[in-house]
Amino acid sequence: MATQVVFRRALCLLLTGLSLSAAAVQPEAPRPPTRIVTKAWTPLLPANRVDPNLSQLALKLKNAQRQPVNIVQLGDSHTAADLFSGELRRLFQQDYGDGGIGFIAATPVPGTRYEQVIINTGKRQWDLVSARNQQSTQFPLGGYLSLPIASRPGVTLQSREPSEQRYTLSTLYQTSRGTILQAKDTATQARALPVTQGQWRFSQPISNVRLPVELNFASSNGLAVGGWLLQSQRNNGVLYSALGINGATFDVVDKWQAGWLDTLKQLRPDLLILAYGTNEAYDDSLEPALYEQRLRERLQMLRKALPGTVLLVVSAPDSVRNKRAARCESKQANNLRPVIQIQRRVAAQVNALFWDWQAFMGGNCAIERWQARDLARPDLVHLTAEGYRQSAAGLYAWFKGQVGKR
Repeated sequence: MATQVVFRRALCLLLTGLSLSAAAVQPEAPRPPTRIVTKAWTPLLPANRVDPNLSQLALKLKNAQRQPVNIVQLGDSHTAADLFSGELRRLFQQDYGDGGIGFIAATPVPGTRYEQVIINTGKRQWDLVSARNQQSTQFPLGGYLSLPIASRPGVTLQSREPSEQRYTLSTLYQTSRGTILQAKDTATQARALPVTQGQWRFSQPISNVRLPVELNFASSNGLAVGGWLLQSQRNNGVLYSALGINGATFDVVDKWQAGWLDTLKQLRPDLLILAYGTNEAYDDSLEPALYEQRLRERLQMLRKALPGTVLLVVSAPDSVRNKRAARCESKQANNLRPVIQIQRRVAAQVNALFWDWQAFMGGNCAIERWQARDLARPDLVHLTAEGYRQSAAGLYAWFKGQVGKR
């Protein structure tokens, strides 16, 4: 009997304890769901560090109605078509004034065009040598060397659209004997071209030039021509020079004559845009570590040569190499992602700006969607005119944001 009493007391204590334990683990009243706040992701982030010259460039742009602002873009086929750079030029000049056409090749270059001007020559006047796939010890800045065949070679420059713009015009040249350049529009002017001792020189400018203009050299002996520089007679606004070579990598500058940096300095770039990467990405023999080292060395070289210039690295745009592959990664050139990562990293290391063109397009394999919207060409490497215009608008909007922060 005593045992039963003890058992009943123990059972009561046990049930009481279980009730308390159950009460202790009752679920809490439901809490309102946690709101996850995300920042809108943008692919248009600059490199980790800001170019130290950006504030000065912002000031120059604000005063562009009183002084010129010079922009130079070096690049591959995306630059050579002057659709991407042409829209950037239009946007800059729309906001800050038309500073002129810029630096262009001396004679027509197959596969290359200029948004504002057409270059014409007569038959058997010139021999064009291109740094794309030919060799020479004379290549100037830009990589196009025009050697005369005729005894009195000529070139005609014509506006794509009717314009009353007036320019100062210079030629980039070499001559071992000296000659005379004659410019004929509604009037005729001439400038002597002294001997250059094997170096590239800009001629003394010819003022008040209107397009179309006929340009003729009095003699061709010992003459080589590297291009034309057309600046607004008003000497204000934005002057935007686009120097692109189809199929080029950044290595192409190694083929240019050693003094090309001196020529670049004479263009006085306030902003230098470097738009390479597609052809590096398609090079199956590319060694990423070596590519990174050489890219860093070249950017450091430019930083030293142009201490007051803003440097902007534009990445390779998105592209697809193997259209039939099942996975996105397999569709891309093997080195596309590493090249863009290296471009971003090196730009940060040298305090250059960086704009990720591929990310702007939407990331990996986005070019397929662009092609479906008629923004990319069927080769899935190049864009349509509208695709380049939208890309330029994206870069320009981002750049205005950077300048606006100064």
